[in-house]
Amino acid sequence: MKNINIYSRLGALLVIIGLLHSCTDVIDVDLPNGGARLVVDASIRWQKGTMGETQTINLRQSTAFFNNTPDVPVTGASVTVTKENDGSIFVFADQNNGNYTATDFVPELNTTYTLEILYNGNIYKATETLIAAPVINRVEQTIEGSGDDTEIQLQVYFDDPAAIENYYLGEFIPSNLPLPSLAVISDEFTDGNENFIENDNENYTAGVNVNINLYGISRRYYDYLKILIQQSGSDENGPFPVTPVQLKGNCSNINNSNEEVLGYFRLGEFDTTSYTIN
Repeated sequence: MKNINIYSRLGALLVIIGLLHSCTDVIDVDLPNGGARLVVDASIRWQKGTMGETQTINLRQSTAFFNNTPDVPVTGASVTVTKENDGSIFVFADQNNGNYTATDFVPELNTTYTLEILYNGNIYKATETLIAAPVINRVEQTIEGSGDDTEIQLQVYFDDPAAIENYYLGEFIPSNLPLPSLAVISDEFTDGNENFIENDNENYTAGVNVNINLYGISRRYYDYLKILIQQSGSDENGPFPVTPVQLKGNCSNINNSNEEVLGYFRLGEFDTTSYTIN
């Protein structure tokens, strides 16, 4: 299991800041700045039992590493998603705040979709398949560790379809934290059996409500998230984080293949439930 623990990462950052503050010499760090990057946050999320017709894609431009200014919303782009099996085109209307929304989207499982963005004279594209999600069977709670060093762990159980290569994303959204935790697994060793995806968090306390979303995802998105989670300071790496590698999404500039485009276009059905820590 892979987890993103944002708070562990922030704690490590504060330790580093403290060490730097205690130094007497000033060190100027010159980081390369290749200019603004287009950031594509394009997650088509289809909850089981709903029509899934309203979807939103967010576009923005990144800022320099030490710039305290948030990413800049991208407006004036043309954004469409094409359903490849029948040629249906869904137009995502510019909301003038970086969001682009469609209210007539038609999700279909195991169907390929292509995202196209026209912006600043360039064409950006990405292609993905809408993956089915299993039904959540139940949620169980356990305690990891002993004494003062304990964490509450949640396991979300579901049935994995047999003879199919499957990949899953778990999204855990606690009521007492501003950001969710993510976990990804494959069915490489559990094909056709009841499987589970788990999340542990030192901030889980009695009475906290956790909203849980379970997605089916593609192999490529699974690989992307594994790298993202590893580079986010997962506890499983211990005190020695993995060596960073370029995290490349699936969006590319058709006019200039050398341009680095950040973010990802993905589609996934999801089942959802909630659990209260006891």
